[in-house]
Amino acid sequence: MPVLKLIYSLVKVKDNTMDIGDKHFTTKKDLEEYTRNLIATIGICPSIRKKNIDAYNFFINLFRRHPRYPEKIDNICDIKIVRNKVKSTCLEINIVKEDGSVDDISWKNCISGAERDKFNCALRMSINEQIQQFRSTCSNECAICKTLEADEYHVDHENHFEEILYKFLQSTQKNKPIIFQNTNDNRKSFTSDDKEYEDEWKSFHKNNARLRLLCRSCNLKRPKWKNVTV
Repeated sequence: MPVLKLIYSLVKVKDNTMDIGDKHFTTKKDLEEYTRNLIATIGICPSIRKKNIDAYNFFINLFRRHPRYPEKIDNICDIKIVRNKVKSTCLEINIVKEDGSVDDISWKNCISGAERDKFNCALRMSINEQIQQFRSTCSNECAICKTLEADEYHVDHENHFEEILYKFLQSTQKNKPIIFQNTNDNRKSFTSDDKEYEDEWKSFHKNNARLRLLCRSCNLKRPKWKNVTV
């Protein structure tokens, strides 16, 4: 093998290697196969923590690679495996939180480990208080199917978040921030230098967002907003 190709091959293997807890994987494909087999071996399970603590710890470490870590697993207390509601032959992982709520999490996104857009993270972080305030005023009823007994509910932007952001970027005269800081729980937020930008965004979102509560099923079926890339 030519020297340059050998060097490239070695670098490529090195870039793909990863440690998940005490387990080492040479490639993402190896990690994907291990995870899929682990899920199949455990099968439908209401509590992985009680059934297999080693598997529970593996998943917790895997979740650290999720693009929305750590907010995605805030207050996690257990993990369960259920049938996918769309494809009943497939199994999926759900996280169970301390308040009893349940949320799905994509283990494949954890494997890809794609870095989430820091700007969008900061935008969502800054409006979190608005989202939580809205949620606290809602009773559990889906705005679309009207179900009162869903496993979980999501606060949804009736006019898509992406649409609101697009209009905001069209209207603001301020420069888009490019530097962000970590919060105490490792989330991305705006720096003090961009406080005016953040305040303008929060005000715009508050005045333009039409929030509603959806059950998980209706939220997943909702079509994505398609206009332009912001």
